[in-house]
Amino acid sequence: MASKPLIRLLASILVCYVMFWLGFQTGRYIEEDYTTKQSQLAERNVFDKAVIVPLRQVGDHKVLLSQTEVTTSSPELCQPLTQVVFIKTHKTGSTTAASIIERFGYTRNLSFVVPPDRKYGPHILSSNARFSRHLIRDSPLPLKGAKYYNMLTNHVRYNRSEMEAVIPNATYVTILRHPVKHFESSFAYFGWAKKVKNRKGDLLAAFLETPQKYVDDKVYFWWQSHNGQLFDLGMDTEDTNEDEKVNEKIKNLEKEFDLVVIAEYFDESLLLLRKQLCWNLEDILYITKNIRPEKLRRTITDETTEKILSWNKADYNLYKHFNNTLWQKIQAYGPSFEEDLLTFRSEKEKVLHECVNTTLTIKRDPREMSYELRPNAPEKCINLMYGDVDFTKLLRNRQLGI
Repeated sequence: MASKPLIRLLASILVCYVMFWLGFQTGRYIEEDYTTKQSQLAERNVFDKAVIVPLRQVGDHKVLLSQTEVTTSSPELCQPLTQVVFIKTHKTGSTTAASIIERFGYTRNLSFVVPPDRKYGPHILSSNARFSRHLIRDSPLPLKGAKYYNMLTNHVRYNRSEMEAVIPNATYVTILRHPVKHFESSFAYFGWAKKVKNRKGDLLAAFLETPQKYVDDKVYFWWQSHNGQLFDLGMDTEDTNEDEKVNEKIKNLEKEFDLVVIAEYFDESLLLLRKQLCWNLEDILYITKNIRPEKLRRTITDETTEKILSWNKADYNLYKHFNNTLWQKIQAYGPSFEEDLLTFRSEKEKVLHECVNTTLTIKRDPREMSYELRPNAPEKCINLMYGDVDFTKLLRNRQLGI
């Protein structure tokens, strides 16, 4: 019969072996679980450049944080991106979108490419010229003696190489609107009806009988009257009539832009923007700007709709392509999308009632309506009410040291 010391020795060896085996298996299972979750997370966020798979220490092992821990933990897990170029397109809701980005940058002392102070178009770099460094030769320099700017949000045509020269490593964003709504809005805003001579009734339909005539006659903002969204994105008007060039342009834009917002799905797009830039929910809240009065809206017949789409075929192909990619990205967002969208819209409704009287009024421009700020509204409401013109002035003055 074995002695008691020998039995104790064998028992100790057995206990050590069992503990070692359990520890090894636990580590193996945690590693396998982490690898699986990492793969799943990567699949859900294939379009998101800011994805980080966060870990925390548990004993001798690192494990994946839960979704709740990711959302509520420190910013070091996901750093907000601060280099952004937003290409404003005309009559697409781009002022509201730009003001969201401008508010983020203004409240964080970021440097913006802004036009020089001038009487005409103080918030517009150019309505019809591609961006170049020459355009900003008299503009305020970046803050704190920095070599580069952080953001660009004012109207100017897309020109990637020149933009990268002043804002390197930026996230590129733009916004598109359905061509029928875009054309009808442009027709009203730019006053093209005044150029339709000796006609009564449906002046929009009359304009579309000979649309090339108005391009040739160089009506006010004529470059917006034919595939204007592609024009803003850097394509010359005459090139938009050539299908091969249009298809190539769309392919290049897909490669070069990180997100294309769709105006008809603005809130959905903003959730993607928030994820793309690793911003907070509060950063994408907004109050709609520059709302067109009902008296300036037109009812469009089916026949006129078809004419608009035919005349703006290139813009329509552009819109269909990026509307499709938007829904691909929404699908890739993950199962929380609908819940996040409801939460966002609920918070948006809260700030609307907290900040403004919800009756729309016309101010300086009869083509636009806006909300009135409530008396004694908190500062966050003031910032939410600022538009592109307001923020551009504030940003310019700050960079000038005024």
